[in-house]
Parts: sequence; structure tokens; C-alpha cells
Amino acid sequence: MNNIENAVERHYWRAVTFLMVLILAGAAFWGVRRFAPAIFLGKPDLIAVPNGARPQNGTNTGTPSKPELLNINTASVEELQTLPNIGGATAQKIVNYRTQHGDFSSVDDLQKVKGIGAKTLEKLRPFIAAE
Repeated sequence: MNNIENAVERHYWRAVTFLMVLILAGAAFWGVRRFAPAIFLGKPDLIAVPNGARPQNGTNTGTPSKPELLNINTASVEELQTLPNIGGATAQKIVNYRTQHGDFSSVDDLQKVKGIGAKTLEKLRPFIAAE
């Protein structure tokens, strides 16, 4: 009977050790994903910069340069996805609308695209232009 108890106790501690290692590995994985997402996602090719933001390239010319706004009449699906609250499906809807109805005459015309309301438009306004 003593051998059976020893075997059960060994397996118990092995299971406890395995679970602790699993918990620690999961916590490390979560930490890396939370605080260093670029490791999993890679660096974006294009980042939309809101109006009034200054470039972080280390050069100071004395006058703040106006950042380039994303032109919604020429932007690709990939470029549109860099905007806040715009995923792949919405970006495709914008391109499809532009293809069917022609260029947007103003940023406000973006509300004609299904899925883009007034609140979303206000979040996008600092990043976009219709030229």
C-alpha cells in the first residue's frame, strides 16, 4: 500500500509542477503580447497621423510640419485599415463605394458608406482628406 501512495504522491507533484510551468508560460506569453505586440504583428507599413501631431524623426526645423492626411479618394484597402475603427470589411466597403459612385467630394460624404456613422466619422476626421 505504501508503494501506491508514493506513486500517487509523485504523480500529484508532477501534475502540480506541470500546471505551474504552464501558468508561468501563459503569463509570459500574455505579457509579451500585451507590451510588445510588434513581435507578433510586425511593424506596420503605414501609420495614420492625426492633425497637429509632430513627426518623431528627431529633426527639428523650427516650424511644425503638417502631417500628410490619408486621401480617401486614392487610398487602398490596406491604407484605409490603418485608420481608427476601420477594419478590412469597412475598408473594402469604402473602396467599393468609391468605385461605384465616384470620388468623395468631401470627408462628410464618407457617411454614405454603410457602417460609417457620425461618431466614426468624427474619429476619422483628423486623419483623412478628400482631395
